[in-house]
Amino acid sequence: MNKKKFDGSISEIMVAYKPNGDLDFEPVKKMVEFQVENHIDGLFMGGLSTQTYLLSMEEKKQVCAELMNAAAGRVPVMMNVMEDSIRDAKELVEAYMEIGVDAVCISQPSVFPYTEQALYEFFDEVIPAEYPTYIYNVPQTGNTLSPRLTARIANDHANVLGYKDSTQNISGLQDLISQVKNPDFQYIAGSDAMTLPMMALGGVGVISAISVPFPKVVLNITDKFFAGDFEGALNAHRFSMRVRKLLKTATDMNGYYYACELLGMPFNGTRMPKNMTMVTDEQKMIIKTGLQEMKLI
Repeated sequence: MNKKKFDGSISEIMVAYKPNGDLDFEPVKKMVEFQVENHIDGLFMGGLSTQTYLLSMEEKKQVCAELMNAAAGRVPVMMNVMEDSIRDAKELVEAYMEIGVDAVCISQPSVFPYTEQALYEFFDEVIPAEYPTYIYNVPQTGNTLSPRLTARIANDHANVLGYKDSTQNISGLQDLISQVKNPDFQYIAGSDAMTLPMMALGGVGVISAISVPFPKVVLNITDKFFAGDFEGALNAHRFSMRVRKLLKTATDMNGYYYACELLGMPFNGTRMPKNMTMVTDEQKMIIKTGLQEMKLI
């Protein structure tokens, strides 16, 4: 396996659409350049924030190929698989491996309430052999992976190198750490709220939404922490929480999209109802004023 560590600050890149509803890759290319110029540590795609679960199988493969072309080997790329069907999940894993991602990531299935054994069997079938793989615990699926189950998956599959945790459950995280046998296993925050707490418990960084418009805000946390400047990392984390609270003025990812727009990198379109992507004039004023006060725009 070509093991590339996904530590530090990793940005989750979104998708964009043309007016006719087709995928638009120009904003993705522009955002990747912006991330590389700001020295981001890695790129991630395929999670909830990306909204790739709204795409067809072929579009998901195309998104992966375009992201890899844009990254051009300058930063490591991890592509997530979020499928309910074992067959579809395996097809995407194989496609992403063929395209050449640095690691695949696999989320649990959703909708149906799975038993713990059924979840284990899902991962056991989908996890490839001899390829860097990560697990992404997504509580929104309704099938949250328990610490015991996650550790079982990790301990039984040597090529599962790490875990993206979006549960924000610090107690559960510590329980998991105590059960995983691999001392080099990577614990990655799946929420910006957990960046510093995750690293304080032995984690390696964050897959971030804040770092999409503001990579330096998140890099300021991880870089200071790993340089041993813990007070500086704490202050940087507190600042990022102010940014996070402001961007969450609008629903879902809309505050983040609006911040990208203010920076001249708009991600247009949606496959959800338009109401899900609305940012009111009042919300825009609050976000823009707040970002100006924090000297981010």
